[in-house]
Amino acid sequence: MAVKTTLENVQPTQDGPYACYDAVVTAQDIATLYKTGFLKVDPDHQRGVDTVSRKPILDMEKVERWADQLIAGEAYLGQLSWNFRKEETALDYEHEKRCLTIGAGAATIPDSAHRHMAVLKAVESAARGSKFDLQRKFSVRIYNVSAAEENRIFYAMNQEGKKADPTRSKWLHRVGITKLAGALVERSQHLQDNVDTVRDRLSQRNPRLCAFNTLSRAFEEHWTDFNQDDEAALQKGVDHLVSFWDKLVGVRPELGKLDITRRKKVRETSLVDSALAIAAYVALARLMRDQNVDLSILDRLSATVMVNGKVIDFLSRQNPLWEEIGVLVPVTKRNGTKALNLRNAKEPRKEMLKRLADLIGVHLKDGVPAQAAVVPSRS
Repeated sequence: MAVKTTLENVQPTQDGPYACYDAVVTAQDIATLYKTGFLKVDPDHQRGVDTVSRKPILDMEKVERWADQLIAGEAYLGQLSWNFRKEETALDYEHEKRCLTIGAGAATIPDSAHRHMAVLKAVESAARGSKFDLQRKFSVRIYNVSAAEENRIFYAMNQEGKKADPTRSKWLHRVGITKLAGALVERSQHLQDNVDTVRDRLSQRNPRLCAFNTLSRAFEEHWTDFNQDDEAALQKGVDHLVSFWDKLVGVRPELGKLDITRRKKVRETSLVDSALAIAAYVALARLMRDQNVDLSILDRLSATVMVNGKVIDFLSRQNPLWEEIGVLVPVTKRNGTKALNLRNAKEPRKEMLKRLADLIGVHLKDGVPAQAAVVPSRS
């Protein structure tokens, strides 16, 4: 099939709340359409762009594996998907002829990008002499929804099946309290481009504070009953959180934007930007809001303690408290040296929150602020 605007033998169907269409195309069709720009991948509505390399995220090992299976005639790829965005392209279906006429525009791939790339590789292999059948047929579901709705399709196809990192799926399709977490990231000058919205795990070369899943999980634990569906309440909640994070960064600059050298140093020596601490900050923001506590008490997060005659930061990894309460656990490396690793589990999270709540002077259960357990200093 050369590039054309009409598809034949198309079956109308429905997916989600929208009408859509099922068609059959060949591998050669897909390669031709992709080469001419009729098909494209939009990373903003897929797995995103790697925040370090700036390249679209693709699991090339998966692509190569599926391409090899296609060449051998053994691949199970399921249905592919295309979307002609409603704001860009009009579709006209003729029931009697079962023809779908496509207006000007290109189709994006809201799901199945890896499968499309595998088909392209298999087609390329045929030119090099492989036995891949260029007339191999594929089922395609064709949508005609907005670009924003592609986020929902990606979420449904990936998050519910656990195929993509929760960070990416939650960022694209904000359900429930993740709406509040996303609004904080978008509004805070300290979190914009400082929270990874693509991957759950940050590489050593990634200077960002945390992954969005880390932040959203904290909101899911401590802000679940917040009425984010009330627009006025949502805005008030975001205003409080933005002010909270502004103050937090004023006291602990490590929670703002850092270059990679500084971020590595902080990760190696402190717990201030750890997942446990970030979850605790989100919980403290809720406690302080509910107890009507002034943000000035966050100054106490600059507290120091005396250890073996030396003044160190309360959140330093050298503070023996963290090992005593199981936040840090001793491990033996392959070379035989000892180290302390962060234990990111339920009990250590509870202990971190308890210690920071005690430090700044808020109660975890009642509404009366307590006195700080440690006097802040910066000796």
